[in-house]
Amino acid sequence: MSTTHTLVSEVQELLSCDLGDSALQLAELECQPRMLDQQLPIEERLLLLRTYTQCLSKLKQHRLSLRVITDFVSGPSRAQLTGEQLEEIARDIAGIRWNLNEHDLCLAQLRQIPKTHRTVQDLARMARSAALIQSTDAEDLYAELLRMQPNATEAFTFLQAKRRQQQKIERADGSIYHDVASLATARSMMQRLEYHGAAAELQRLARRHRGNARVLALEATCRYMLNEVRRARLLYERARALDSGLMDEMATYAELLAADRLAVYKLGNQLLKTDQARPEGWVAMARYFLAAGQTQEALAIVWKAQGLAPDCAEAYCAEGAIQTAADCPEEAAEAYLKAHELARTARTFAGVVQAYVRCAKFKEAFVYAKEAAELMPRHAGALALVGIVLSHSPEASDKAARLLQAALDIDCHCTEAVAALASLHVAAQNLDAALAVIEKYLPDNQSDDMYTRYADVLTLANELPKAAASYTTALTINPDFERARIGFDRVDKLMHPEEAVEANDEADEEEEHEENEGQHEDSDDTADRDRMLEQQQQQQQQHFIDTDVELEMEMEMEMDQHDYDLDDELHVTPLVRRAPSFEYDYRSDD
Repeated sequence: MSTTHTLVSEVQELLSCDLGDSALQLAELECQPRMLDQQLPIEERLLLLRTYTQCLSKLKQHRLSLRVITDFVSGPSRAQLTGEQLEEIARDIAGIRWNLNEHDLCLAQLRQIPKTHRTVQDLARMARSAALIQSTDAEDLYAELLRMQPNATEAFTFLQAKRRQQQKIERADGSIYHDVASLATARSMMQRLEYHGAAAELQRLARRHRGNARVLALEATCRYMLNEVRRARLLYERARALDSGLMDEMATYAELLAADRLAVYKLGNQLLKTDQARPEGWVAMARYFLAAGQTQEALAIVWKAQGLAPDCAEAYCAEGAIQTAADCPEEAAEAYLKAHELARTARTFAGVVQAYVRCAKFKEAFVYAKEAAELMPRHAGALALVGIVLSHSPEASDKAARLLQAALDIDCHCTEAVAALASLHVAAQNLDAALAVIEKYLPDNQSDDMYTRYADVLTLANELPKAAASYTTALTINPDFERARIGFDRVDKLMHPEEAVEANDEADEEEEHEENEGQHEDSDDTADRDRMLEQQQQQQQQHFIDTDVELEMEMEMEMDQHDYDLDDELHVTPLVRRAPSFEYDYRSDD
């Protein structure tokens, strides 16, 4: 025990000297191994754990600190922990959630502590978290805090402001107060990922205000998060029909329309005509370019959307989808994590988990998948995420299959669960079971991706005619679906090998013909070049001949001039008498 206390005091001394990096290095070298030693008493190990996580929090590594605590509690040490120790760990986790601005999770963590064991600090943090997420429990928590600590002026101020606001609204119009309260309750439920309750509250509100497009758009978003895609699309269309200039929730609508290139283009065009200074239109256009396969253009546009609104979580979700399509899973994980920090939704959980799975970071993926399942216990997509992560572990394949089947029992439209369960059976070489799963849920999930998956399994089972028909159906739904087109060509070659050979022979003949034509053209080009070279050589020779004649003429003229000068000096007959011969010689040379 003395060694543990000495080590902890040394780390604390480094932290007090503002040497966080040195403290963390010492904690990683000394505290972390001793913390995992099962031979040490649980009190010492908890002290080492708290010291190590304190170093991580000092350097703002809150996610890593949360992971360390979660691994410690979920391991074999949990059986040795007492109730008081578990409450202290819950407070530590709540503090980390508070630092991460995850106030709903902070509130949920502190709710695990029994009411009789809650301290003033616990109640204060719970009340603040409830107020920040606009929970209806904030007033009750502040009232309880005021009873426990009468000098808590923060609680008194909040309750007084709440009462004044309530009286003011009730004097104005009692029905308006109830509508505002319903809308606030629905938004709070959406932030807590309670989409069923939020959708029901918004549906009741929409009955009282049938012409309110924003309420319909919020309900559509809840339905989309619950994987009720068709119903969500109808609600979005109704909202757009009521208000063509509606911008709220339209980035989520663009995500829903991501597979429909024409529809998402029309939406983006309309949104940009309405307001180019908001990010929704640019996010929709980025989705359009992604559907068209132009990832670089899509990235440029989505970065523009992020520049216009750095707090737009949908823009970072769109970037995650683009990076995933560009086969950049690390960058996709970063984008989804940023979106998750801005606004946690069922879609951000799915994006983070799938990106981590693509990066083969299954431990990190499991942490987020488990958190999603805890927050949304009756959500098929959340259970499917846990099953997808576990499906990559051979030891947990049975558990993964049970979770995926449970997700399908909750919602038969969960395509992720269908695909993952079929992949599990394919990996186990059980093609009949894979076909049975897809055939069972195919009528409820008729999409290009699902028909292509069905055709892939049929190809493995050597049922080529059915596979070709399924690929054809996928191409009918989406003529631009590349996977279906490649699969159909492959199956067609397997079904008609003679035609494939003939096609290859024709292709070879065409290549040979093109090569011969190229060689003939090359020979013609060579002959032309030879003729040109000969002409150039002849011209050069003629030039040399003309040059020699001119030189001879100049030399002869110089000689004649020299003779003339000599005759002039000797007073001999002048050159005029010799001119005819000179003229004659010049003409003869011509």
